[in-house]
Amino acid sequence: MRLSRMLGVFVVLALLTGCKTTSMPAAAATESASGTCVFTSKPCDSGSPAYNPTAQQVELDNIYTLLAYAVVYKNWQAQGTTNPRGYNIGSVLVDPQNNVVCWAVNSVDVTSNGTQHGEVRLMTNYQSNTKTFNLKGYAVYTSLEPCAMCSGMMTMQALYKTIFGQRDPDFGDAIQRLELNSKASGGYCPYPRGVISVESQTPTAAAIDQAYCQYYNSTSTPSLTQWLTTPEAQALYAAANNQLAQYQVQYSANQPFLTAAQQFLTGVPSVYTPIPYTTNCN
Repeated sequence: MRLSRMLGVFVVLALLTGCKTTSMPAAAATESASGTCVFTSKPCDSGSPAYNPTAQQVELDNIYTLLAYAVVYKNWQAQGTTNPRGYNIGSVLVDPQNNVVCWAVNSVDVTSNGTQHGEVRLMTNYQSNTKTFNLKGYAVYTSLEPCAMCSGMMTMQALYKTIFGQRDPDFGDAIQRLELNSKASGGYCPYPRGVISVESQTPTAAAIDQAYCQYYNSTSTPSLTQWLTTPEAQALYAAANNQLAQYQVQYSANQPFLTAAQQFLTGVPSVYTPIPYTTNCN
């Protein structure tokens, strides 16, 4: 009976001491002076890995960036378009085996829903269609640098990388901001699951950046989405579309992926397609 009472007292004391129980790892939490359990500081994650692609991979990145431009061009929204679909921004999803598996375009106007960016629709539709829990190992090739919303979704879905075809001086660098380490100055660690985010090395990306930069610097209230409806932007996207159609690979290993990308584009609809859709996305 005495032993039972001693065990009972021990259990009660263990419950009352909270964080002091030996079952909780010592590094996981500490106790403030008032007895409140507080989390201890842990080392920050290192963020996304450096991206040092081979020349062959750069070529493949360029092919898929051209495909993203071409997907947008196929359903181009010119200035004054009646009942517009959304902005001239789109993207494609590539699986860990370098196969393009889905496409999407911005559809904020036709849906009256500001969340319907191309990347959000891309990931949501593909993952719903295929019952894919996350996008670890996948890559998103997008015509425009991802915003904070799309970057957050890429991060939470453990995307490997995103390659973009145009810089956004106002809403860009979202992934880089998530990876900013301000811990030393009393701030925060980089957000976990860092995503590689770099601009495409295709000359088209540089040409688009230069054209938009000239417009941006000459306008008091520049609008990237408005510029993307101009004849100048349309001509650059038309050139990208033609480049994809006429592309000659330097690395023979990329030929099957180029051929598949060209065939993939033929199956992308030229009109608005509501979610869920399985056409070239499964």
